[in-house]
Amino acid sequence: MILNSGTKGRSTPRRDGIAMIIVLLTLFTLGVMAGIFAYAMKVETRLAANTRSGAELEWMGRSGIEVAKWILVQQETRVPSERGYFALNQFWAGGPGPVDSVDNPFSGMTLDRIPLGDGAISIAITDQERWVNINSVYRNPLMLDQALSMAGADATDASLVGAALVDWIDANDLPQATGGAETEFYLERQPPYEAKNGAIDDVAELRLVRGISREMFFGPDWRQTTLGENSPDVGGSAPRSGWDSEKVGTGLSQIFCAISTGRVNVNTAPFAVLRLLLNGDESRAREAIRVRDELPAHDVGDIARLLGGAPAAGGGIQLTTQSYTFSVRVTAQLGAARESFVGLISRSGARDYQVLSFRRE
Repeated sequence: MILNSGTKGRSTPRRDGIAMIIVLLTLFTLGVMAGIFAYAMKVETRLAANTRSGAELEWMGRSGIEVAKWILVQQETRVPSERGYFALNQFWAGGPGPVDSVDNPFSGMTLDRIPLGDGAISIAITDQERWVNINSVYRNPLMLDQALSMAGADATDASLVGAALVDWIDANDLPQATGGAETEFYLERQPPYEAKNGAIDDVAELRLVRGISREMFFGPDWRQTTLGENSPDVGGSAPRSGWDSEKVGTGLSQIFCAISTGRVNVNTAPFAVLRLLLNGDESRAREAIRVRDELPAHDVGDIARLLGGAPAAGGGIQLTTQSYTFSVRVTAQLGAARESFVGLISRSGARDYQVLSFRRE
C-alpha cells in the first residue's frame, strides 16, 4: 500500500517525451505562423509603397514625354548645322549630336538617368518613319511579296498572306478569291476572334492575320521564354531596338509599323527597310548605311546620293529625310520602384508637337 501510494501521480518517461514533442510542435507551428505573418506584412508594406509611388511614377513618365518634346524642338530650332533633317547620329536618337558646335543645346546632357525630383528618368526616342507603314502598302502586292520573301515566305505563303492582309484591313467581310480570310475563318480559331476590317493600330496585329507565323513575324531568331515570346525588335508603336545589321534574320516586325505618316526617312531606316526599298539588293542597302554613317542626306534632293541612285522599287512610298512621328519610352525610377511608359507624339511644325497616346508598358 505504501509503495502504491508513493508512485501515484508520478509521470512516466513516455508521457514526458510526448509532452516535449507537443511543446516543440506548438513552438514550430507558432514560429511558422509568425514567419508567414512577417512576410505578409512585408509584402503589404511593399504593395502600399508601390501604390503610393504609382501616381508619382506616372507623372515622372509624363514629364519624360515633355522632355522628349523639348529635345526634338531644340533639334529643329537650335542646331543650324543639322536643321532640315533627322538622322541617327543626332542627340535625340542617342547619337553624339553636334559635338563641335558652340550652339549645342545638349552639351552635358544625357538621355540616361536624368535626375527628376527624388528619382530619375531614362528616355529613348524612336521615329516611326524609319519603317514602312503597313496601312499604306497592304494593297501593293509587289512590295508585300518582297517583304514576305525577305521574312522567309515562299510564293504560295506570300500569296495567301497578301490576300489575308487585304481582308484584315478592308472594311467588308468578303474574302479575297486568292485565299483570303474574313471573320468566318477566324471564328474557327482557338480562341476565336473577328477580322479587324479596319486599319492596323499596332504592328503586333500582324500575328493575328492568317498565314503569318512566329518566324515570319519576328524573324528566324525569335525565341520563346518563360514570360512569352520575345524579339529584339517588336512592339508596334513602342520604340524598337535597331536590329539594323544585315547579320540577323529579317522579320515583318523589322520592316513595318502601324502608325506614321507613310513616308520613310532614309536616314533612320534600318537595313531591312532599305533592302526592301532597293528591291532586295543587300549590297546597295549596306552601302547606303555606310554612306549615311559618314554623311546623312540633308534634303530630298540628296537622297539619290545616299541610295546610290533612285530606289529600285519605291512602291509608291514617299522617301524623306525628316521624321514626323515619334515613340518615346520613359523608364521612371523612384527608390526601389520602377516603371516604364510609352508615349506617341507627332509634329506639325518645328515647335508644334502633340501627344497622341500615353500608356504603361
